[in-house]
Amino acid sequence: MELEEERVGDAFVVTARGRLDGASSSIFADRISGLMTNQKPKILIDFTGVDFVTSAGLRAVLILLKKVKAADGSFALCGVQNSVREVLDISGFTAMINIHPARSDGIAALSP
Repeated sequence: MELEEERVGDAFVVTARGRLDGASSSIFADRISGLMTNQKPKILIDFTGVDFVTSAGLRAVLILLKKVKAADGSFALCGVQNSVREVLDISGFTAMINIHPARSDGIAALSP
């Protein structure tokens, strides 16, 4: 999995590419956790390039969501492909996570 971080205003936008599976989930969670250096972090993960998610990947997303919420922050996904969206739907994650169709929508939602 490839990850690129970018600061947009007071939010971090992380572009992810590849598979979010057992081999990459801990790296994914660690890199994004490292961005949460202040109170009320704002994290948007661009899933446009993510084509596969396993239960280990879902767990990593859930851990990040809990950390951000515990810090009174905002966490969202954008650009989720249909196959990944189906996994998020079936697992109940779409009820817990804000999911935006495009990166610009996600950035706008995280901005004050």
